[in-house]
Amino acid sequence: MMNNYLNLILKRPLIPILGLIAITIYLAAGLLKIELDSSIESFMPKHDTEYIEYAKVKKIYGDNDRFIQISVAHKNLWTADALNSINQFLIDIEEYEDFDKIKEDRRMEKFYAAACLRPVKFETIIVRFNDDPPFKRFLKRKIPHHLQTKVHLNENDIQTIENLILHDIEIKESNIIDTILSPLSAEDISGENDSLETYDLIETDPYEKRIIPKTKEEIDAFKHRLTKNPAYRNRLYATDAQTGRITDFGVLIKFAGTLPREAIVCAIISIVEAYPELEIFISGVPYVAKYFNEYMQKDLFKNIPLIILVVTFIFYLNFKSLRGVFLPLATLGMAEIWTIGLMGHLGYKITSVGITLPPLLISVGSSYAIHVLNQYYTDFNLITPSDKRFGIKTAMTHISTTVFLAGFTTFAAFITLVTSHVSAIREWAVFSAVGVLLTVFISITLIPCALAILPHKFPKSLMGKNKSRKITFVDRLLVIIARLVITHPRKIYVVVGIILAVSIAGACRLKVDTDILHYFKADDPVKQNVTIAGDKFGGGWGFSIIIDANEPDGVKTPEFLNTIESIRKWLMADENADLNIGRTDAFTDFIKRMHMAMNNDDPNYFKIPENRMDIMDYLEIYSGDDDDSDGRIDAFEPFVDADFQQNNILARLGHKTDDRVGTTKVKYILNKIKAHLTATLPDAYSFTVTGYPAIEVQLAHYIVTGQLTGLILSLFIVALVIIILFKKFAAGPLALIDMGVTIIINFGIMGWFGIDLDMVTSIIASITIGIGVDDTIHFLNTYRHYKHKDINISNAIEKTLYVAGKAIIFTSLALTGGFLVLMTSSFQPIILFGILISLTMVNTTIGSILLIPSAIQLTGIELDQ
Repeated sequence: MMNNYLNLILKRPLIPILGLIAITIYLAAGLLKIELDSSIESFMPKHDTEYIEYAKVKKIYGDNDRFIQISVAHKNLWTADALNSINQFLIDIEEYEDFDKIKEDRRMEKFYAAACLRPVKFETIIVRFNDDPPFKRFLKRKIPHHLQTKVHLNENDIQTIENLILHDIEIKESNIIDTILSPLSAEDISGENDSLETYDLIETDPYEKRIIPKTKEEIDAFKHRLTKNPAYRNRLYATDAQTGRITDFGVLIKFAGTLPREAIVCAIISIVEAYPELEIFISGVPYVAKYFNEYMQKDLFKNIPLIILVVTFIFYLNFKSLRGVFLPLATLGMAEIWTIGLMGHLGYKITSVGITLPPLLISVGSSYAIHVLNQYYTDFNLITPSDKRFGIKTAMTHISTTVFLAGFTTFAAFITLVTSHVSAIREWAVFSAVGVLLTVFISITLIPCALAILPHKFPKSLMGKNKSRKITFVDRLLVIIARLVITHPRKIYVVVGIILAVSIAGACRLKVDTDILHYFKADDPVKQNVTIAGDKFGGGWGFSIIIDANEPDGVKTPEFLNTIESIRKWLMADENADLNIGRTDAFTDFIKRMHMAMNNDDPNYFKIPENRMDIMDYLEIYSGDDDDSDGRIDAFEPFVDADFQQNNILARLGHKTDDRVGTTKVKYILNKIKAHLTATLPDAYSFTVTGYPAIEVQLAHYIVTGQLTGLILSLFIVALVIIILFKKFAAGPLALIDMGVTIIINFGIMGWFGIDLDMVTSIIASITIGIGVDDTIHFLNTYRHYKHKDINISNAIEKTLYVAGKAIIFTSLALTGGFLVLMTSSFQPIILFGILISLTMVNTTIGSILLIPSAIQLTGIELDQ
């Protein structure tokens, strides 16, 4: 079959090359469509019961665990200037809370009117908005500085400004912000005149603009109103642990729906940067996800050129010729564009797992190209200028078959990960497997066709004085390895046995962690921001504890509400510091504040009333907005369902201990809470614990089970394919020696050095099998080729090492160098992934040229032709 294919493409070699170029141009357009995605939805299977429960709770109570928490401080916090700055900061954010089409249309009309003037400059435009300070600040914040200082704005400049404004309007129109809670916008409850009404902590004028306190008396009055409600401590403000002095204001931003949040997060960050006089820290999953995507994008643009630079050096080191560099580069470049471009055309996004695809494809592409080109130079003297195409076909038939077999086996190893429950890993499996097949196709098409067109010549730098091949360092190394394999195969396996024993002990220490914050380095500003803001206000993410009274209006009883309070007290108790709960919020805070308000704001009455009728009366006379008419006051929606049957305790995860709150710790926390509720919750009630952290625990479970399932299935399929290819049962176990040893050593290193099994490192085993089997097949197929020339086992091993061993070593250098580039990543797990894969490549190479030939020497196994 391969012979017929080579005959076909070598008849008119230029046509296949032009075809490859045309496909590359078409698929390259898909690169522009590629998007990044780090959301939990890109990982979790939608049929998972935990995910279904999570989605159900979000639908009832809103998204309460993926918010943005902002900590705002000022060196002179309780001054009019500081409060004015904070107010302007809040107004700029509140621009995105409720979309006002009439106001935005009026702004555009003013902009177009100013843009029609000649000459026009930035000052001409901005003066039109002196009566609209928020929009004026927006223009100063978003318009590039060079346009603000330009003497005359041309049509392109005007168009740029218009596009920025329209993009901002588009963000506002999405209505993605549900609620903004801050000390300046918050309401409290008053119990005057036997009624319960809400009032603003900061009064507003007839135009609904906040009247910021100016005098000391006004500021003190505001401070008194803010601190009157005990529930606002560590929610609307943070205090110094030693003095009790208020140091920071808290701004909580909750989002609506499932729309992408990166654009609004970018807008918020832009606003934060415009207030250098304020000390602002941001926390929350959307904030982390924004930088996660940004860092992934930077990694893509940074790593690919570096990887190409590394493999280019390896190509030159091996072939010492222009074609020896250009042809492999063209091969891997096309493979990269075809695979990633196909993802873009089909609408798939790159996830934290998919970020490994570009370096993987470049490394695999360079591997196949090196083997094909190396075979050409190995058989160079057998190719005559008079019948060059026939000679190339003869030389390429054997290696193209080997590359195809290796590629097919790699495809089989990668595709086994489609059994994973994690959707992002399934997508990685499909596109890595498809990418391998595309790389094989390009390698066995482009290189033979190009060689048929190019002049037939051998690199001069590889020739000795007598026009014979130079003896290189790699050649000498292979001579040493051949002697070692032939004379000491048992000693080699004794050493391997000791290494395996140590590695197995390390593998038993392996842990799983999928905490997205763990991806950032310890000194990264994002991680520091999240830690500082989260610690001040109880944590930057959280989960829900749903307590069900199992009857409508069951929430409104003192017994139920006191049960909620006892759970909250237990969660925050010092003896349960290992739970790392930074704060809790619940419906009981409203009832306690109502009770306190109806008793002259006496703090001693900040508790659950003893009489159910009091609770019913409070809820009856309490006035509040119900914009969505679902039977719940808007402020109650995060905490109770419409039937007042269930109560949602919002628990935030902070850092009360030195332990990292990763997946392992979260699993412990959730299990301890469930155990406590099972043991103490009254029989009439039931509970559910869910939320973003709970989903990550389930995700960790899928990683472990998927890793084991995929690993076993990959090894089985690889062994089966090799048995079929070589028509010998013993060939299967023989091929698995290299990969099995490498995988165990890899997990051992991770365990001993405390490297977690996460979304990225979880696919290492499959990559090990997929790429490691390439070297194995190349060695075994070449060994079979020479063994059937009626030479003994030792000579066949020696000859195989000299021919296939050299290509395997240079392939390993390309793979190792390519993955080591990941050490420049912004993400810690990606760095570790690069190091581990590089070590894996070294181990598989050693296994291919040391362990497999030693096993053959020991067993004398025969492989059928």
